[in-house]
Amino acid sequence: MLHHFFFWLVHDVTPFVTGVAQRHHVWILPIAFLIAFSESFVGVSFIIPGTFMLITLGGVIGASHISIFPAWAGAVAGSVFGDWISFWIGYHYHHQILHIWPFRRFEDQIEKGLHFFHNWGTWAIFVGRFLGPFRATVPLVAGMSELEFWPFQIANAASAVVWAYALLAPIGAVMRHYIT
Repeated sequence: MLHHFFFWLVHDVTPFVTGVAQRHHVWILPIAFLIAFSESFVGVSFIIPGTFMLITLGGVIGASHISIFPAWAGAVAGSVFGDWISFWIGYHYHHQILHIWPFRRFEDQIEKGLHFFHNWGTWAIFVGRFLGPFRATVPLVAGMSELEFWPFQIANAASAVVWAYALLAPIGAVMRHYIT
């Protein structure tokens, strides 16, 4: 069942999203926002291939000679917002989260995220954004660990700026080079 869902996302939804972005440039910012949000929001990130979709969007941008700025701004905002909500959920529910559906299904990932966060501290938020399994769980466990809001948000925003550019720009540059 889950295999069919992933197949549908990659083979039907991704071409649709990239087609809309290519034909309607004004939709690039909200598309990038939604993709990055889904990749950063705990729970949703386990089922949406957001990294793949953002890299693909970067290719569309490069091949279409569209400015990267709207996609980058949307991806930064979406990832910051997704992480902030995950942080808030962890901060509000603390360790009770392990007993709430759907989080109890991901107890192992949350425990690994807690261990990672306790070893790296605030740096785990920055580094975790670039490590798929920790991308959405580290903000949750930072909230569970009662990290103060501003250190979290500074690491969240700084990592989002770099992460969004790293996903969108390289393939976009390659596509722009080869299409020209």
